[in-house]
Amino acid sequence: MYILKSKYLLKDPDNVIDNGALLIDDGGKIKFAGRFNDIDDVDSYKTIDLGNSAIVPGFINAHTHLELTNLHKSLNGNGNFTDWIRDLVAIKKDWSESEYAVSIRNGIENSLKSGTTTVVDITRNGIALNELLASNIRKLLFFEIINFDPDTAEDTIKDFKELISSISTDDLLSIGIFPHAPYTVSDKLYRECKSVSEECDIRIATHIAETEDEIEFLTSGAGHFATLLNDFKMLNKWKHPGLSPINYLNNIGILNNECILIHCNYLTEDEIRIIEKSKSNVVFCPRSHEFFHHKEHPFSSLKDRDINIALGTDSLASNDTLSILDEMKFIRNSYPEIEPSYIFRMGTIAGAVAIQMDDHIGQLRPGYNADVAVINFQDKDINNIYDGIFSQDSECVLTIVSGEICYDKFVISSKDNFKE
Repeated sequence: MYILKSKYLLKDPDNVIDNGALLIDDGGKIKFAGRFNDIDDVDSYKTIDLGNSAIVPGFINAHTHLELTNLHKSLNGNGNFTDWIRDLVAIKKDWSESEYAVSIRNGIENSLKSGTTTVVDITRNGIALNELLASNIRKLLFFEIINFDPDTAEDTIKDFKELISSISTDDLLSIGIFPHAPYTVSDKLYRECKSVSEECDIRIATHIAETEDEIEFLTSGAGHFATLLNDFKMLNKWKHPGLSPINYLNNIGILNNECILIHCNYLTEDEIRIIEKSKSNVVFCPRSHEFFHHKEHPFSSLKDRDINIALGTDSLASNDTLSILDEMKFIRNSYPEIEPSYIFRMGTIAGAVAIQMDDHIGQLRPGYNADVAVINFQDKDINNIYDGIFSQDSECVLTIVSGEICYDKFVISSKDNFKE
């Protein structure tokens, strides 16, 4: 058992404690969260004094593709999403398993260094599984499903079920099914994915309403996606539904309170009402959204409807870091009207709610897993904790998952401030 002590403790977005401390037990759970002076028999525990910093809940990256980490700055964000896909496919086609593995390991390392304690990762080829198992980061691994031919939908699902049958989940590993997008997954396969998620009690998520090209493709069958999929010989048995993306998912019965909707960059008021009624979750990837030059995201309208909105980074193929702290800083700078506590909620509790883990992560409370980030900032005279956390010079210096130190910038445990 040991104590973390700092100038501030942020138990949840609305509860700040000065001179705060966490007592972490041998099982990696939080035993106490409050004022340092309120810990009984404090001399019985090792104490890490973190000085002018804030102990906060570990960040939750609700959508990322760790296998693309080593593609940073390799692709052009000219605003044409299908051109980006062509470039992505061309670069990846010659990658070896070892190259994927290195890219994933780099993504895990980058995540932990930025205070992310939980990643919701997407894998196309399954290589991420072994790399994530070797790490103590908490992970929900979604296996990506792509098949536009309805005649082979059942075969695709059979292969998926065989794949996951040999995977042993635990406290740090959960798995899910990820039908990629409505331009790569047939309506029949979407329904099969929904059935499997219910049968196997696993999470389901999908990319949706990401681009205006996607809307054009679903409503009229034309545009850049039609050209792309024709080139990939994927359109043989497909007919456009004549529906917008959210209406399409709703029409085929995909939306429910377990669904995680990635991006939702382009929504009508009617679609927002559908999402609200379905109790689905939305993941907003702010800096990836900017990379592709999308129009303003409707997350303020989603917020007004009390729809749960979590944060993701997407991949380094469309972003500069895998830091949820950086995503929150970006929102704070771009949307000054949004309350800082709400932004922080998006990077913590909202992610936990989306992946149905909010009863044990996302907050710093007794009985919760000790998933912790420590944010250091230079200004010692801040008026509000969020001014420090979202300041330009703030950085993560310590990351803990289930009580285990996974990143330590200053090797605190070997310094003088680690006291018996």
